[in-house]
Amino acid sequence: MARTVFFSFHYQRDIFRVQQVKNHHVTKGTYTAAGFFDGSLEEKAKKEGDTAVKNIIDRGLKGSSVLCVLIGNQTYTRRWVDYEILKAIELGMGVFGVRIHQIKDPKTGVDTAGSSPFQFLGYGIKEQKMNPMVQYKDGWKDAPYLSPIDSSAAPYLEGTERPILSSLFNVYDWVDGEGYNNFGNWVEKAAKQAGR
Repeated sequence: MARTVFFSFHYQRDIFRVQQVKNHHVTKGTYTAAGFFDGSLEEKAKKEGDTAVKNIIDRGLKGSSVLCVLIGNQTYTRRWVDYEILKAIELGMGVFGVRIHQIKDPKTGVDTAGSSPFQFLGYGIKEQKMNPMVQYKDGWKDAPYLSPIDSSAAPYLEGTERPILSSLFNVYDWVDGEGYNNFGNWVEKAAKQAGR
């Protein structure tokens, strides 16, 4: 079954690596790509405002069954990646990550590994709902732009108390995990985790 995958990533630093992952589906045909933007979301936010960027992301997520976070050296620092992950959970999508730092960029070569965004995102309990949170240097705080959700929104949140996302979602490595051959299986596993 073909799935629609929304890709979340750091545009400026990783666009060549992202293209390698996204374009492999042309030969594999196991999924349809969504959520790819022709420019930086930060630049769009400066020109059109945060609400415009949220609307773009929300439209891209709508109809997608799985969110794949392409994790490079600085992906964990991007606020719109955080938003995409937490919004995907709110929508009950499957979620997983793929490390792409070992994909060789012709200009910069391979990169060093960065932290997973999942380490800095989680949920707390607020008025009997799951409250999306982000870990900053000075501690955990409510995630901007997002409201609490029912744990039933995503089956992987049920029965958990204050889950950090790194304990819930798989992270693979494109090179070491042979992503070219295994990406479709990773997508399917994430979709099934979300009950899709």
